[in-house]
Amino acid sequence: MSEPFDPAAAAEALLRSGGRVPPASVTPLVSVVRSGEQFLILPPPGDEPSASVLGRIVLEWGYEVPRARHAEFLAFIGEKHGALSVSPVAGLRYLGTYAVFQQSERSLGSFRTLWDLERLSQLEEMTARVADPKDDWGGLVKALMGFRDPDYTAGRSQVILQLAAATMLPASPDPVAGQAPGRGAPP
Repeated sequence: MSEPFDPAAAAEALLRSGGRVPPASVTPLVSVVRSGEQFLILPPPGDEPSASVLGRIVLEWGYEVPRARHAEFLAFIGEKHGALSVSPVAGLRYLGTYAVFQQSERSLGSFRTLWDLERLSQLEEMTARVADPKDDWGGLVKALMGFRDPDYTAGRSQVILQLAAATMLPASPDPVAGQAPGRGAPP
């Protein structure tokens, strides 16, 4: 963090220096990216279905819709829900668009669109369909996304949830017993 800027002190320093501005200086910037844990997502063995009612991955888009477009947006999702639900991408399902009833962070958006996936590569397939101007389903997804408020201050979020049972968590020793988790201390 930088010190608060005091214009009066800056003007006084400039006058004391005889109007000479010090040469520019450069300091290295150290960036820190925090992105949470990453787990290996295991594919279901053979033709085994997912271990959950939903797929192994749930994608949640959070966003605002400009108030002036609420009626148009609600009409769109009412009319197009069925068409959005018939995904041409095998294993990808549109679960619906929801108005947020309660949330702890206002900046996440007032609406949520949920998608159900079996594998991450389906996001790439979905993106390709949205980018294809001849793809009707991709056009519907693009139209849905077009309702998002473009203002950079508008609430927006994206969450990708993984089914824990379909995840390989890294083994770490039990800090108390020095053994694998769940084994406990020896008697």
